[in-house]
Order: sequence, then C-alpha cells, then structure tokens
Amino acid sequence: MPAAHVPVLNEVPSARSIDSFLTREIDVGSFPSASYVVGSPRGIEIEGAVGHAVAVPLRVPATVETVYDCASITKPLITTTLILLAVAEHQITLDDRFQGFTYRELLTHTSGLRAWMPLYAYDDYLRAILDEGRECERGTRVIYSDLNFIMLWYAARAMYGDFIAAAGKRIFGALQLRDAMFNPMALLRPRIAATEWGQRYEAKMANRPAARDGLIWGETHDGNSFFAGGTAGNAGLFATARAIFRIAQAWVNAELLPRPLVDDATRNHTPRMNDARGLGWQLPTGSEATKMLSPRSFGHTGFTGTSLWIDPDRKRTMILLTNRVHPCAAPINMQRIRGEFHRLAL
Repeated sequence: MPAAHVPVLNEVPSARSIDSFLTREIDVGSFPSASYVVGSPRGIEIEGAVGHAVAVPLRVPATVETVYDCASITKPLITTTLILLAVAEHQITLDDRFQGFTYRELLTHTSGLRAWMPLYAYDDYLRAILDEGRECERGTRVIYSDLNFIMLWYAARAMYGDFIAAAGKRIFGALQLRDAMFNPMALLRPRIAATEWGQRYEAKMANRPAARDGLIWGETHDGNSFFAGGTAGNAGLFATARAIFRIAQAWVNAELLPRPLVDDATRNHTPRMNDARGLGWQLPTGSEATKMLSPRSFGHTGFTGTSLWIDPDRKRTMILLTNRVHPCAAPINMQRIRGEFHRLAL
C-alpha cells in the first residue's frame, strides 16, 4: 500500500515512456533496477519499477515496494531536517558554531573540509576530521563533503541524544512512514535492493584493503555510516520511492518546518562561489541533469544511483532510485540518465 497520507492519482501515459527508457538503461548495463515516483503537492501521479533489485547471486524483481539504499539523499531529508528543527525550536541559530564551524557553513558545504576520508580507519571520527580534514579556508568555496554532514551528525546527537531515534520520532513517526528507516530488519531483506559486492570502490579511493567482503544487502553501502552503526548523518537512509516522496511532500508543504525556514533552506546561499547550494540542498547549475528544471528547483543525489528533485514552479517532485553500484560500482553517466528522467517526468 502507498505510504500514509500519499494519495496516488490517476496514472498518465508518460509512465510508459519512463518505463521504456529505464528498461533500455537496464539492458545496456547502467543499473539492474529502478523505482520511481513523479508527483505534485497533491500526491503521486506516476510510479513504477523495472528490473531486478538483486541480480546476483540470485534474481529478485524490483517493485514499487522495493526499499533502496538512498545514500546521500539522507543529507537533506534527515540530517538537514533535524538540524533545522533545532533552529525552528530556538535551540541553535545557523550562525552558531559547532567545533569551530557554523551550522550554515556545514549545511552549505563551505566549511573548507575535504570531500571524504575513510574515517573507519581511525579511532575517532571527530578527531580525525578536526586533525586531518581541512582542505581550504572556511567560507572561500564550496567543497561537497561527507565530512560536513558527519559533523552535523555529531551536532544532532549532542542536541537529540540518539540520531536514529530522533529521525524515527520527528520525521518517520510524524509522517506515519513504515517504509523509511535506518538499519532495516533482516525480515525486510527480500524487499531491499542490493548494492556492491564488497566495499571495493571505497577501498580503491582509500588505497587500502576492502573493509567488507561479500554482497552488501540490507546494510548501508557507505563505509563511514556502516561502521558508525548505520548512519553518520551523510548516508544510511533506506526507503521506497513512495516514502521519499512523502518526506519531500512534507518539505514542499512546510509540514515539518515553518515556511520561512523551508524558503531559506531552498534559496542560494553561495551566489558568488563555485557551486549553488541551499541549506543541505543542491540547486540547479545547468548540468545535464538539471538544465531543464526551473531556477527555484532544489534536490539531491546519492552515490548508489538515487536522486530527488523538486521543481516548485512546475509543481513536480521527481524521485529516481536505482542500485547502480550492484554488483560493482562501474563508471556510469548518471547525470545523463537523471536528465532524461526529468525531461520525461516534466
């Protein structure tokens, strides 16, 4: 059944063109499966699923009920929401500092921290970031960095105690979502899309042996999140496309946060820098994936092959979930794929 409070509207013919397009991408090896939702503030208009959520060592077909590892979509939908809830409740301001960085700098990726570190190779994530994470001066340019959101994870834990419990109460519980979670229960595994065979991609990045062997299936693909207990604020969310739509709809309709804070989060905070960033959100930059979107659009992508984009001028929310890292993280032009998906969705 659809996630709570998300009406599914009458299907429109463009669903067939989206299915055909995604099936062609599966046939050429871009990813083994995809699930998608296109909707408006009123509800879901188009949804579908194609391919196999698990391709090896067995084959499990994808459905609209398939749960995907959403990777960095965790950043805006969960971590940003929890931080901005604290702003709305006057616990913090955006210009307060945590460990020497303002919340605004961390949310907009202008802290100067480098993009990534294999923090699981260190004894202490926070100390490793503070000692070795700096790349440039604060506020000088945008560096899209997992480290920013791992810092925000530490900040959220200081405010809420248990990060996962806070997300469960303040987001999943508030929206009555059953199909959005961290650390999925083992009984859900048949509904979960598998990701990489071993942690090979990160091993190459870190120039060290892979930290995990075997098929990653039902555990977060991101190594820093896995070894932190399921999330480090930068990744770890598992959800269906319907559940992602429901959280996105709550942003569009200002259900969890006050409207002025939603509007502030989705405007450009880095107008004179090398990339356009809101608070936790990516903004259109004319890329192949976003050139067809209205200037006020906002969204985010995930390394596992996931994306969420919201075009408020056209009243469209577009979610594409794939497991393009299964069974290996091969180089794929996901920008092109996302751009064609958006064109068909619009």
